[in-house]
Amino acid sequence: MFVKKLLYSLSIAIILYISSCTKIRTTEIGNELIPSVDNVTVFDTTLEVTSEFYSLPDSTRMTYNVDHVLGLMEDPTFGKTTGEIYVRMNPQSKGYPFGKLPDSIVGLDSVILALRYSAVYGDTNSVQSLKVFEVDPGTEFRDSSLGYLISHQPFAANTLIGEKNNILFTTLNDSLTYIRVKDTVKTVNELRVPISNSYGLKLMNMDTARYRNDTTYRENVTGFAIRMDASSPVRRALSYFNLADAGTKLTFHYRRIFNGKVDTVVTDFVFRTYANANLVSRDPTGTPYGNQLVNGTTNQEQLYLQTSPGSYALLKIPGLSGLANGLIYKAVLTTDRLEGTDDKLFTEPSLLFLDAVDSAANKYLTIPNSFPFNQNAAPLYYTPAQFGGFLANGRYEFDLSRYVQGIVTRKEKNYALRLYAPYRTTPYLSYSTSTAVPMTINSPLTKGRVIVAGGANPVKKLRLYIIYSKI
Repeated sequence: MFVKKLLYSLSIAIILYISSCTKIRTTEIGNELIPSVDNVTVFDTTLEVTSEFYSLPDSTRMTYNVDHVLGLMEDPTFGKTTGEIYVRMNPQSKGYPFGKLPDSIVGLDSVILALRYSAVYGDTNSVQSLKVFEVDPGTEFRDSSLGYLISHQPFAANTLIGEKNNILFTTLNDSLTYIRVKDTVKTVNELRVPISNSYGLKLMNMDTARYRNDTTYRENVTGFAIRMDASSPVRRALSYFNLADAGTKLTFHYRRIFNGKVDTVVTDFVFRTYANANLVSRDPTGTPYGNQLVNGTTNQEQLYLQTSPGSYALLKIPGLSGLANGLIYKAVLTTDRLEGTDDKLFTEPSLLFLDAVDSAANKYLTIPNSFPFNQNAAPLYYTPAQFGGFLANGRYEFDLSRYVQGIVTRKEKNYALRLYAPYRTTPYLSYSTSTAVPMTINSPLTKGRVIVAGGANPVKKLRLYIIYSKI
């Protein structure tokens, strides 16, 4: 009788343990809680993972307040990346911005477009020439609170109004000193581009009716297209600029009559609407990445993962569906980083991300039971130290223990998985498929690429390692 009661109690304890394995508890994740494999009560196994990689259709929209990509980057492994910026600078308030009386202006000395520099990605020894064009009247470029898609077609812009040649990317964060009226200004992280006086005079000579409000102004001023010239000497890096920063402005230095005397004056136009776009394109033609980017190829040896706009790997683990019920102590998806050309210049993404492909509902889901969603942890909404995705000791790992437990115990679905390095992504929560969570994973846009081992790699296989006990 005592033995029967003991067996009954042990059965209840095991059932409760299995149930608790699907709950996210930060204190339960860690190697110190995993028993040693003795092949008597605790076993391990490694399941094969099939892998394919594809280009990722990108729906990223660039809002007004994020860093914008500018430049030309030629990566020998992943190919060419081009980033160009469109922006309209506005007077700081309605009304004619150059004084009460336009005819009091004596002359225009200079016009400078200042762009607040944020960062660089790639070879900092790059040397590129910047061109500023006036967006052609009649284009569709206008305010967009949603932001334009990075894949939008370029806006027509054919009139050159400013340029700065042979910019050394190593100097973008250097200190600068310049004169503003009678003051000496010292600043850093500022790229200053001369704009033609003819364009400046065009804006100064517009009548007051065109400055009446934002609507009348934008009917007459389309904006700037800012591009790096294709003939630049060293095209191996991308730079990042913040339009919403107070350091980004269009400054007019001019003279006018004030109280009967000639006075030196400055007027700043700023970015204060939603008239911005950041168009980014990739071209992998002729590179190792491009040569292997054949949609539908099964089980790749190498997976080329590039941040948005980039690529993703589709992973399948068929062995999970036939795995017997048991206690899952640990289930880790692991892929090793592989060496590529110029990895020290073109560095890896901050994080890789993993979600589940619900093909029936045409959705992507957070990994069931294993994704530690935290609504207070924006913009990631999860802790990579729990879930995984960062590079450590030359490999990327993801904790799928509770996901696997759900499959072997409750016969939950064995999903195909998507491995990628998005700028932003919006998966649905697996336990609430009507709730999508927008997450910023890798910022700024385009920063990062890496080669990792696929399921067919003969030396370092992509794999799922499991430690378990039988029931």
